[in-house]
Amino acid sequence: MNTILDSARGFAHQFIQFEKSKGNQNISPEVLYQIVDKVAAIGILESIDKDQLFEILTADLSNGSGEITEISDQVKPWLNDAKSGISFKLWSRYKLYMDEKDPSFPINDLDDFTDRILDKCVNPKQEGSWDRRGMVVGHVQSGKTSNYVGLINKATDAGYKLIIIIAGTMNSLRRQTQQRVDEGFAGVNSSTGKVIGVGEIKTDDQIYQLTSSSIIPDGDFEQKAATRKGIPIGKNPVVLVIKKNKSILENLIDWLAANQKTEIVNGEYKLLDVPTLIIDDEADSASVNTVSKKKITKADALEEAKAINKLIRTLLNLFDKNTFIGYTATPYANLFIPKEWSSDLEANVKGKIYKVGEDLFPKDFILNIQAPKNYLGASAIFGYESAESSKTPLDIIRHVDLTQTPFVIATDIDENGDIIYKSPKKDDELPDNLPESIKEAIKAFLLTCAIRRLRGHDKKHNSMLIHVMLYVRWIDRIALLVNEELRKYKDYILGNDGIFLDELKRLFDNDFVPTTTEVKENLKYTDIRIREHAWADVRKELKSAVSKIEVRAVHGTKSNSNLEYKNIKEIDYDEYNGIGLSVIAVGGSRLARGITLEGLSVSYYLRASKMYDTLMQMGRWFGYRPGYADLIRLYTTDTLSQWFNHIAMATENMRGDFDELASLPDVTPRDYMLKVQNHQGLLTITAATKLFWAENISISFSGQNPQTYQLSRSQKVITNNFNAYKQLLRSLGHPSDQNLIKRMDGEISHLIYRDVNTNYLCSFLDSYQINQPSIKNATLSEYIKKQEANRNIKRWNVVFRSNSDKQVFINTTGAKKPDRTPLHDLILYPFFENSEKINIGAVVRNQSPRTLTEHYLISKNQIDDISDRKVDLDDKELKNNNEIKERRQTEGSGLILIYLLDPRGTVNADESMPFVGFSIHFPKIQHEEKVSYTATAISDSDYAQDDDDDKDGEVI
Repeated sequence: MNTILDSARGFAHQFIQFEKSKGNQNISPEVLYQIVDKVAAIGILESIDKDQLFEILTADLSNGSGEITEISDQVKPWLNDAKSGISFKLWSRYKLYMDEKDPSFPINDLDDFTDRILDKCVNPKQEGSWDRRGMVVGHVQSGKTSNYVGLINKATDAGYKLIIIIAGTMNSLRRQTQQRVDEGFAGVNSSTGKVIGVGEIKTDDQIYQLTSSSIIPDGDFEQKAATRKGIPIGKNPVVLVIKKNKSILENLIDWLAANQKTEIVNGEYKLLDVPTLIIDDEADSASVNTVSKKKITKADALEEAKAINKLIRTLLNLFDKNTFIGYTATPYANLFIPKEWSSDLEANVKGKIYKVGEDLFPKDFILNIQAPKNYLGASAIFGYESAESSKTPLDIIRHVDLTQTPFVIATDIDENGDIIYKSPKKDDELPDNLPESIKEAIKAFLLTCAIRRLRGHDKKHNSMLIHVMLYVRWIDRIALLVNEELRKYKDYILGNDGIFLDELKRLFDNDFVPTTTEVKENLKYTDIRIREHAWADVRKELKSAVSKIEVRAVHGTKSNSNLEYKNIKEIDYDEYNGIGLSVIAVGGSRLARGITLEGLSVSYYLRASKMYDTLMQMGRWFGYRPGYADLIRLYTTDTLSQWFNHIAMATENMRGDFDELASLPDVTPRDYMLKVQNHQGLLTITAATKLFWAENISISFSGQNPQTYQLSRSQKVITNNFNAYKQLLRSLGHPSDQNLIKRMDGEISHLIYRDVNTNYLCSFLDSYQINQPSIKNATLSEYIKKQEANRNIKRWNVVFRSNSDKQVFINTTGAKKPDRTPLHDLILYPFFENSEKINIGAVVRNQSPRTLTEHYLISKNQIDDISDRKVDLDDKELKNNNEIKERRQTEGSGLILIYLLDPRGTVNADESMPFVGFSIHFPKIQHEEKVSYTATAISDSDYAQDDDDDKDGEVI
C-alpha cells in the first residue's frame, strides 16, 4: 500500500476511535464518509482517493460481513490447541499480499472462515489412516477462490504436504484458478518462473508445482513431465491444479501409484504418510455420479459409476491420509449422493486395478457461508420475503421477447394454439443482424462505462456478458455482429451524432435515472457512492468510455483461421491492472460457468435451462458491485426470470433449513440431506440423471408454508381458479356473524371458517391450476389427507382475506354484471342466492418490477401478511413468525389463507375477474405421515442443452 494512503488510514482510525468513545459503536457508512472527508482535509493527504479509503475502512470495520454456520458428524476441534505449535508463515504472507493488493478485501473475515474450515479438516499430524469428506457452501461469485487459496496456505502451514485442486471441467477455468494459486500460494508464475504475488514477500518455504498456467502447451498435469521433475512427494509442499478430465485423472492416479511411498496394503494401492488436501471446485459439476433410471436398478447402481465420479473416488482411496472438501454455491445434487457404496467396485486405470472408494457425499461436515449484506445474490435481484428476512427485488431485469430474436425457431403449434419455439441447431442459418434488445443492452453498457468514470472508476474493469448460444459458429457470428455494431456506436459518439446521442439520452432518462433512485431505496446496505448524475456530465465521458471498449469471443477454438471474428484472446484482467479493461465478452459455457468477469454490469442472457444448479452457476451477474449496483442490467426472457425467481426461493429455503438444523444438537450432514430431500420446493433442482437416489422420496410439510407467488395470466386459468374459489365458498356455506372478523370501522377484514371438512379443502387444491414448480397440488392434498387419517393435525381453518380500501369487490349475492362506481370497481357474482350481500374485497400485491407478460409475479414472493397468519389462533398478541409457528404447533391447527388479487393494471387479464392465490401454514408435526414423490418432475428433454457443457469447445 502506498505511504500516503497508509497514513490516511491511520488518521481515519483515530477519528473512528473518537466516534466510538462518544458511544457510537456502530459506525454508519454516512459517518465513515464524513471521517474520510476529514482525513482528506488534512493538507498532506488531500490527494488521496477518497473512494478507495472508504472501501479500506469499510473492510477494516467488517461492515456487512457474512457469518458461517456448520453441521458436522462427530468432528472434534483441534486447531486452537495446535496453533501454538504452528508457524503460519504462508498464511501471514498471503494475508499481507491480499491487504496490499486490495485493502478493501475483508481479510479478517477470511481469517475466521478459514480457521473454521481447517478445524473441520483432520489435523495433518494425526497418526494412522484417515479419510474426511466435507463441503463448503458459498455463493456464486462471492470470493470462493480467495477462500480456498487462504485455506491451502493455512493447511500447508499446519502440515499438509500435497494439495490437489480440481478446478472445473474447462481449460479456461483451470488456468484462471492456476493463476490465483500462483499469486496467492506458490508465489511463482508457473508458466514463466517469474516471482509474483506472495513470492515477493520472502519466506524460507519452497512450494513445488506440477501444473502451470501455460496455454500452449496446456499446463494441466502431464505424467512424463512430472516424472522428469523428480519432486519427492511428502517432503516439501506440492500443489496441482487439474481439471475434471478422464485422462488427466487417470494420469495422476497412475503417477501417484508409481511413487516410492505407494505400497499395496490389503490388496489396494495406498500412498502412505502423505497428508493430502483435495479441493473440488464446482463440486456439483461432473463430480456427482449420474445414473440412468431407464437402464438400471438401485441394486445395480451401487456397482456403477460414471468416469469422473469413479476416478475422483479412486484418487481419494489411493491416500491413507486425506481430507476432501467440495466447494459449491449450488449443493443440490451433492445432497442426493447416496451414503451407501459397493466395496467391490473397481476401476481399471492403465492396466492396473484399483478399488473405488465410497461416494462423495459430505458425510463429515457441511459449512454454510452466509453472504455479507453487500453481496448481490438471487434473493437481492429476484426478491424474497419471509418473517425473518425481506428483500425487494432490484429493478435491474429487462425483458427480452425471444420471438423477436434470431435465437428461436417456430417449430409447431401446441394444443392451445400457441406456437412452440426451440433453439436453432448448430448448422442452422446464422443471423445477419442483431435484435434490438442486444443493441439496447450495448447502449446500456456504454452509459454504464461513462457513469462509472464519473464515479472515479475510470481505472476499474468493466465487463458485459452476451450468452445466447453454445455453438462456436454462432458465438463467432454474434461476436462479429456485436463488434460491427459497437464500431458504429463509436463513430456516432466520436462524431457527435445528434440522433444517436438523443437515443442514449432517452435510455438514460427513462431507465438509468429512475433505476438509480429505486436501487438506492431498496439496497440492504448503504453505498453513498451511488448517486444521480446529470446527462450533460455523462455525455462528456462517453468518448473516453467508448474508446476503451473491445469485443472478445470466448470459446474453445484456439485457431482463428476458420473464424469470422478473430479477437479470441484470453480475457486476462491482470494485464490491464492500473488502467482498466472494458470488454464485451460473447461466449457460451466458458463464460457462463467458467471465467469470472470482473466489473460485470450488463448481461444479455438467453440460455434455456430449468435446472436450478445450472442457472445459479451461470449467474455471473451475482457478486459485489461497490459503487455501481444501480448500473447492473440483466436482459433475459420472461421464462428465465421466473426460474431465477424460483431459485431465489429454493436457495433461501435451503439455507434457512440449514441454519435451523445447525442450531440443534447432534445434527449430522445426513439429517440435512433428508431435510432437503423432504422439501417439495427443491425437487426440480438438477439434472434427472443426478437424482437417481432421490426417487420416490418422502415429502414433509411439517412447519412449512407453501404459497402461490406466481399466478398465470391465462384467462382460462384465472377463470378456473376463481370457479374453484367460489365452489369452496359455497361448500363452506354463507358466512354468519361468527365467521366475520371486522376492522375498527366495521368493514370486514377476514372471513374465517373453523374445523373445515378437509374434503372441501383438498377439492379446492386439486382443482386449482398452477404453474409453479415449488407447489404440486396433488402432493399437498395427499399430505393433508394422510395427516388427518393419523390425527396429526387437529383442525383446519380456512380464512378468506378481504380488503375494503377502495379496491375491487367480489359480492356474494348481487347482479351478474359488473357495477362500476367512482370509488370502487364492484364485481358482482351470485355466490349465494337470496342471501344478505357480503363484500369480499380484492387485495393489492405489488408485482415485481418490469412486469412480466406471462405471469402475475408477486414482489418478494410473498402473498400473505404476518398479521393474517394468526387470525385463527387463540393468542392474537403474537409478535413474530416464530411465536406464531409455536402457537400453531401447540394448538395443532393448520391454516389456509385465500386471497383475491386486484387484476387492474395487469397484462392479458380480464379486469372484471380477480386472480386467486393461497398460502398454507402447516403446524410442526412430531410423527407425520409423509407422502411419496418422484423427484424427476421435469422430463429429461428439458436438460438437452445442459448435457454437454463443452459444445463451445469444438473446433470448427
